Amino acid sequence: MRQIKENLFILFTKEDLRHFVFIFFGILLSGILEVAGIASIAPFMAVLSSPELVNENETLVFLFNITNAESNKEFVIILGFGVIAVLLVSNSYQAFMMWVVTNFSRFQTHRLSVRLLRQYLFQPYSFFLDRNTSEMGKNVVNEASRGVGGVLLPLLNLVSKSIISVSIFILLVLIDPYTAIMVILVFGSIYTALYLSVKKLLHKIGVQTTDSATARFKIAHESMSGIKEIKLRGSENIFIDLFDIQSDLYAKNYAIRALIASIPRYFIEVIAFGGIIVIIISMLMAGRDESEIIVLTSVYAMAGYRLLPAIQGIYGDLTSLKFNLPILSVLASDLKKNEYKEQLQDHSEKIEFKEKISIKDVYFSYDGNKSILNKINLSIPRNYTIGFVGTTGSGKTTLIDILLGLLTPNKGSIFVDSIPINQKNLQSWQKKIGYVPQSIFLIDDSIEKNIAFSVAGDKIDKKRVVDAAKMADLHDFILTLEDGYSTGVGERGVRLSGGQLQRIGIARALYHNPEVLILDEATSSLDGSTENTIMESIHGLAHKKTIIIIAHRLTTLKECDVIHLLDKGQVVASGNYHELVGNNKQFRKLANIN
Repeated sequence: MRQIKENLFILFTKEDLRHFVFIFFGILLSGILEVAGIASIAPFMAVLSSPELVNENETLVFLFNITNAESNKEFVIILGFGVIAVLLVSNSYQAFMMWVVTNFSRFQTHRLSVRLLRQYLFQPYSFFLDRNTSEMGKNVVNEASRGVGGVLLPLLNLVSKSIISVSIFILLVLIDPYTAIMVILVFGSIYTALYLSVKKLLHKIGVQTTDSATARFKIAHESMSGIKEIKLRGSENIFIDLFDIQSDLYAKNYAIRALIASIPRYFIEVIAFGGIIVIIISMLMAGRDESEIIVLTSVYAMAGYRLLPAIQGIYGDLTSLKFNLPILSVLASDLKKNEYKEQLQDHSEKIEFKEKISIKDVYFSYDGNKSILNKINLSIPRNYTIGFVGTTGSGKTTLIDILLGLLTPNKGSIFVDSIPINQKNLQSWQKKIGYVPQSIFLIDDSIEKNIAFSVAGDKIDKKRVVDAAKMADLHDFILTLEDGYSTGVGERGVRLSGGQLQRIGIARALYHNPEVLILDEATSSLDGSTENTIMESIHGLAHKKTIIIIAHRLTTLKECDVIHLLDKGQVVASGNYHELVGNNKQFRKLANIN
């Protein structure tokens, strides 16, 4: 219970919990009205079965007088309408509270989903290196709903039904203590025994369901993302079979949970109605008055009508809580771990780039053991074109990620002029950078919106889009399309070739008119002719922008002012293309020069 409390305080804000308390008191009133509705039946049935009680019972005499009834018949009619009025008010309020609880649940699902997405997106880049995006997507889209619908809502319902059950029980005790206590002991013992017998199973299948839900999302995402390779290898059935196993387990566990939650109802109904018959028989054998039996039976029947669903609901809510608690822990852990509060981040400092970028004594490792970068010291003058080369694993991309501010060095710093890059000026620095990776991410929208990525549709500068497309040697191709710049690219750009994807990526970087342009294998998917055309455009920006290039083909680096050769995380040689060809055997090998 303590862990549940802690998780709830993590998942929901103080404002949410205040609303929870407000709803609690609303539910408390609902229980009172529920009891009033049941209790109102007793005087009606008493007068209906024994009219003479109007003159004998003090409560009935009081009610008779305040209603100003002229006869017992008129009094019965008034009482009947009174019962209807009480039940109408009670049931209307029940419906209203159901709407309140449902709306609260809907809002909390929405709020938790948004909060989770915000939490993930504002994590540092390194966070995503160790997490599966399918799992995070599942948590945002699916598990947030399960956390609210499977934990918070059952918790509210548990409170509601417990209040109603206790209220009805108190009423029955006041009417007939012995019978009421026996009824509660019987039903309470049955449901308690049932819950204790399935508690461990519910937890086990709850954990399995959480794991299988993650696997389902992962397999479905991977099968769609790799559809080209899957089609080429005819491996559709492999992914279908993998998904089938996890989906079957997921569905089976939900079915087991539903079965566990609902089965007792069918047996309890038999016991309940049988119990009413037993109560009637026992009262007859005890010689109790028939009119009294009718009154008590009516009350018990009405109480049973309300009490049985409430007790069954309590049991169902407990099974739901036990089944869904594992996902509550997962969501709470993600919100608690490495918590990032956007509003607390200070990005107010601006940074100017006038002279140079300095990389000073930079060390980096992903796991704290194997070093990727070892004491990197470099200077990148403003408006110079710099190349980085090296074999796979030499640390080129890692160094670029550090320059981008995506990774933080274990030791050392990046300086712009004499100012170290930190959290306060990071956003200002990143806005000065245009970045073109090897693999371009495209949204399922128009070419125009992909070039002006992250800019709202109504704020897109169409002239800048066209100018960027021209520089990326993309404009002429776009004009051949029926819808031009409004042409949709499809999911992940499936309607475009690899070269066209890369050119959109380059155009995107140029659209924002960056001071620093970084190309990480940006032309690797292009044919030689297109690559040359684009590189001519890029080199046309030489001495106007600071350009940093990691190139697939080293011949594209001939125009660089300086090329740095990396090996095992260290800079082992520096110079222009011709100097390195003439003086460095390792560089010549990379350039395929004998």
